[in-house]
Parts: sequence; structure tokens; C-alpha cells
Amino acid sequence: MGTTGIGQRETRRKGLITGAVGGALIIAALVISLAYWGRASRREKPVVLPESVPVDIHQQLSGYTFTRSDGGRRIFTVHAARTVSFKQGGPTVLEDVMVELFGRTGNRHDIMRTHRCDYNNQSGDLVTSGPVQMELNAQSEGQSTGESRGKPAVHLETSEVSYQHDGAMVMSDQEVRFQIGPASGVAMGMVYATKDGWLELEKNLVMELRPQDSTKPGPPIRLSASRLRYDKLNRKIMLWGPIQSSQGDRTILADNGKLFLNEANRVTRWELEGNIKSLDVAAAKIVKLSCDLAQGDLDPVSGEINHLSAEGNVAGESRGKGSISLFNADKLELWLAGTPSKVENGDGSGKVQLVIESIPPMGQGDKKTGQKIADKKILSATELKFGFRPDGKSVKDVQTVGPAKLVIDPADTKVGQRIITAGQLLMSLNPQSTIETIRGLKPTRIVFQPPRNAPPGSTPQESTADTFLATFDEATHDLKDMKQSGNYTFHDGERNASAQDSVYVASTQGVTLTGHPQVWDAETRMKAERLLFDLRNNTAEGIGKVQGSHLGIEKQKPGSPAQDPANATNVLADHMVAQKRSQVIHYDGNVRAWRGTDVVESSSLDIWRAEKRLSSGSKVLTSHLQPASHTQGETPDTSMTQHEGGPLTVRADLLEYFNEGSKASYRGHVRLQTGTTDMNADKMDVYFSQAGTTQATEVDHAVAEGHVVVLQPGRRATGEHGEYSSTPGEIVLTGGNPTIYDVEKGLTTGQRLTLFVHDDRLLVDGGAGSPSMTKHRVAH
Repeated sequence: MGTTGIGQRETRRKGLITGAVGGALIIAALVISLAYWGRASRREKPVVLPESVPVDIHQQLSGYTFTRSDGGRRIFTVHAARTVSFKQGGPTVLEDVMVELFGRTGNRHDIMRTHRCDYNNQSGDLVTSGPVQMELNAQSEGQSTGESRGKPAVHLETSEVSYQHDGAMVMSDQEVRFQIGPASGVAMGMVYATKDGWLELEKNLVMELRPQDSTKPGPPIRLSASRLRYDKLNRKIMLWGPIQSSQGDRTILADNGKLFLNEANRVTRWELEGNIKSLDVAAAKIVKLSCDLAQGDLDPVSGEINHLSAEGNVAGESRGKGSISLFNADKLELWLAGTPSKVENGDGSGKVQLVIESIPPMGQGDKKTGQKIADKKILSATELKFGFRPDGKSVKDVQTVGPAKLVIDPADTKVGQRIITAGQLLMSLNPQSTIETIRGLKPTRIVFQPPRNAPPGSTPQESTADTFLATFDEATHDLKDMKQSGNYTFHDGERNASAQDSVYVASTQGVTLTGHPQVWDAETRMKAERLLFDLRNNTAEGIGKVQGSHLGIEKQKPGSPAQDPANATNVLADHMVAQKRSQVIHYDGNVRAWRGTDVVESSSLDIWRAEKRLSSGSKVLTSHLQPASHTQGETPDTSMTQHEGGPLTVRADLLEYFNEGSKASYRGHVRLQTGTTDMNADKMDVYFSQAGTTQATEVDHAVAEGHVVVLQPGRRATGEHGEYSSTPGEIVLTGGNPTIYDVEKGLTTGQRLTLFVHDDRLLVDGGAGSPSMTKHRVAH
């Protein structure tokens, strides 16, 4: 019935969704590494801010120490081991210098160290031409280690640094090296606004983050960008591209990026925008993901990602051995949980399309190129939800939100394209991310297009049902079975079927219909308790309470409607087998067939649709209607007597009925019975005629051959040839010296004997020289 439906082979490699998640996770890991000054250990407390400097202190001298304040709060303090010179009106040259910077509100403690610098007492500016070390978020005197753990120290090394007191800017156009815990890097040029609390690394940023999980050490994360800016006031970090980050075989590119921090300087969200591309190259597969905007939300306490999203022209690609998966959507979202975070579920929305191409191991090859033909599946929906297994590495299930469309282009050229639509599609996948089941919810529709090599003019097949469930083989990924339930229908040109349920089994290529199943076309309709279809052999089988109706077995009256029930041959049986190729329908088990007043009863019956004939290879009983007949009186003056038509039955071992000529041939122990007359023979042909204005047929005459015996009450006649004519109601025996024995008249022979079925008359023809005579019984 064409219910091979969903397809024979599914993807044999991990799906695209899993690859997309991997790409999103690396985005999160790489961008989070930029927040080296903002992220604390997952269980550490924020730093306790230092107290404000008393308003009456302006200078502290120890060797050389100078403190500048603003509104009673320390801005910076300069410490020097010694003063080399003091120039009138010029800068002071200091050696072994340490500068403490306290920020706008005094709640930060940064340290800058250098061997030699020029300090301007009047402007408060400081310039150094040599190497400089800076420590941001440094621990101050009197501050406990626990108080500083919320803001880990950042170490910077550069040279030719200038500090402008008026703008509270620390600047350098030289190479800057930095380190915070496992993160380290280099950039060209920096600007640090100590008052406003922002830091900018101006050019060619390159950094590396080494994972801290000692139990499962992984490759370092490397990041490059053209510029980075950290805005303390707005709690935001900005990256200018081109941005490139990589870890092992994974790489991400973007135009720009942002990180958003909370009051404790912990990352709560990150964003990448503009030409975002993710590439994951492993030994077994290649995964790509691109979009316009990507975003990740983090738990500020644990630092773990709990939400990832990609928006705008989201496109993914996964290439494995023998398979390619493509994913497109307007938006992709992933939700994560746990420590470390693992993906729990996801959502793709806005013109979602998932394309899976897989090359079967024993797939066919293109005749021109020799390359194997791929099996292609295209899933389209407005929204797609998916859940992950507890390890967060593989997709467990996928379901569409609302209507969905699945198009399957099989690799097998003998199988056509399949188009599946449903109110909702639900898929379950195994740990290897290959499909285990596909469920379609009401309403479902499957269209089977003709194969590519189908003859011209071939039409599609179509089935519908409330729901369907397709199961796939774990080893081969081929379709194993498919059940369509609720108001099942099937259409293939003139062929149609309906039932409550349909079950397809791939191993046997069999389809079973249950729940008042029936199948019909322009000439035939079948019903049974169960209907079975063998797609390999193109056969159909009906089991239990089989009912068949066949138009065209009998010759229709000219001008009668093609679907006139009076033209139908109806059959009841226990079992039925129909062969599409031979156009033969075989019934067996308590077979009863009828058309109008004609009835056939047998243990088996075959209907040959193409040849328009009916046959039975087992004992058969047929019942027919014969027309009214007329008999002549005993003398020529006696008027004709009319006899009403009555039933006529025929029994035999075999039966062949031919529509052409309206002829029924009986073979083996044939017995024709009408009224009180029986005619027995080895074989007999019965001919029919249309009965007036009705569509019923009537017996016109019958021809018997071989050991013909006619029985009437008190009579027994024999011959080699016999002919029965229904209208005069007579039987004529010839051949083999016809003989009749009458219990009252004795034995009579002649070349031709005529017996009348409605009375006891007998006509004997003795041949040349012998007069014909009619004999009657005399009543006593």
C-alpha cells in the first residue's frame, strides 16, 4: 500500500543540534575568560572595600611618599625609595617607585611599580620610560586575604607609561602583558581611567586561558581581538573585532562582543554580534554554526552558563563519515543546569529547517559519477524543541511546536520521494543521535511520489490518519515498522483503502489493515476483518468475514451506469487472496457469490479480472433463474400451456464462467436440476441471456457431453449428448443410441429422444424410415 512511509535509512552520525550546542558552549567559555578582573572563585565572597582616608591628611613622608586626595578621599599615593633630583618647576625623578591608585570613591586598590619615573608635583602627572608592573585589585595593608578574594588581582607588564592626574588616566602605547589566575595575554597599548574605572587594551589583543579542572585537563582557550574595553561604572566589557577564539579543534569568529557584570563584578551575560561563525573540527566530524547575534546568561553565584541563544540567520552544519546535517532558523536557544553546566533542552524558532543527508553503507551509485547517492531528509516547522540526555552531550528527543513537514528523498532510485505533514512531529533519538522513533499527531498525511525511474504519467500515492508511529532499526537505521491509527485512508489513482488502523512491517514489506478495513477501485470493493498487503509481491489478503463486490465480471447492459449495484458480482468467504500482477482474486472457505438471481456456492472461487471470468477448482453449486416456458397440447387444436419460470441448479466438481458469450462450463459429475428433472453428465456448458429490462440473467440453454443421464419420476434416459432448452422446457438426447426406460412403458430407443420437463411427454425419432412418435403415460 506504499506505507514504507518515513524512509529506509536515518542519519548514522551525531545530529546537527548536538554540534550547535558544542559551538555555543565554546562561545561561552571563551568570552568568560575575558572577564579576568571580574570573576571570582565559585564559592568566594566579594572583597570588603577599604575605609576612606581622613580628610586632614595630605602627605605622608617615608623616604618619599606623597598622597593626593579629592573631597577627603585618597586618589593616589606615590612611594619612592629615593629622589634622584629635584628640578625647579619641573618633574621630580623618582626611583624604585610604587604608586597606589584608589579610584573615584576609594573602593579600589591598584598598584603600579617601576624602577624610574618623572613625577610633576604641580600637575600630579607621572611618566616612566622603562618597564612598569601593575597590579589591579591588589590586597592593601590591613586587608585580610578573605576580603580581597572577590576581586582577584590582575597583573600587567608594560613600558613607557604615563599617568595624567587631571584625567586620571594611565596610558601606554607599548606592548602590554597581563595575567589573572590561569588567564594570560598580550596587547599593544592601554588606557586605564583610574577615576572612572575603565580599562582599554587598544590593539592586537591575544590571550590564553588554561582550564583549572585538574581531573580532566583540556587544551587552553586562545582569544584574539583588535580592542578591549572594561567599563567599571556600567559594568560592561566590550570587544572589537575581528574576534577569534579557539580551544583545541574549536574556533569562533565574530565582529564584536560584550560582557555584562553585576555589582560584584561577576559576569551575568555575554554577547557576540556580527558574522558569528563557530567551527569544530574533530577526527570523526566537522561542525559549523553561524548567526548574527549570540548571547549567554550565567549564574552569578556559580558562574555556570544557564542559557544560550543565537539569533538572526542561524545556520549550522555537521559533516561526519557518510552524513551531512544542516540547520537553519531565525533563533536557537539552549537551557543548561548543574555544575558544571550541561544542556537540558533547547528551542529553535522562526522558519526552522533541519536537513539530514546520509549515504547508506550499501547505497546505490550515480551512473555518471560513480558516487553513492545520499538519503536526504528535510524537516520544516515554525518551532522545534529538543531535550538532551543527562550528560548534556546528545539529543534525546525532538518535537515540533505546531504543524511540521518532513520530506524524504530516498537513496534507492526504486523508491520515490515522501512528503509527511502532521499537526506535530515528535522524534526520539538514541545516544548516537540517530532516530529511534518518529510520531506524528493529528492530522497526519503522507504523500508517496513516483520513483525517479517510474513510467511517464505515474501518479502519487497518499495516506492519511489521525496519528502515526514509525520505529527505526538500531543497527541499520532503516525503518522497522510504522503504525497509522485513527481514520486511516489510502489513495493511489483509482485504488483506495480505509480502516481504523494500518501497520507496516519493513522486514516482510507487509501492511495490515484492521478496524472495518476495506479497499476498492473502479471495479472492485473488498471488506474483511483484516486486510493484509504484501508490497514485495503486490498481493492482498483478506481474513475473516470477507466481502467482495466486483463490477465488470458480468457484461453490463448498454447504457447502464458503471457503478450500478445490479451489475456487481458479490462474494462472501472466510479468506481472500488478490494478485495485482495476474489480476486474479481467490476466495476460499464457505464461498457464496451472487449476481442478481444467480448464486454460486463452493469451498473456493477465483475471479480473473483481466479475462473477465470466474472459476472454481472445487465442488460447486450454482443456482439460476430460468424463463417461463410453453408446452403444446396433445392435439394440434389444443392451446399452448404457459409454465412459470423457476430455479435451476447445477452441481459439478469444477466451474468456469466466461463473460464473453455468457457461458458457464461445468466439469466432473455435473448435475443440472430443474423441477423434477435432473440431467447428469461428465461436462456441461450453460448459456445465459439477459432477462428483459432487469440486469439479472436467465438460463437460455445447456449442452451436456459424456454419459448423459436424464432422470424424471419413473423414467431414466441415457445418451452421449444432451441439450436442454429452457423456453420450450425440453431435453434432447442424441448419440450412442439414446435409450429411455419407463417403469410403465418399458424400454424405448431411437436416434433422438426428446423429454419435456413440465409433463410426461416423450418424443422418439427413429431416424430414416422410422416415424416419430410421442408417448404419454396413461393414468390408471
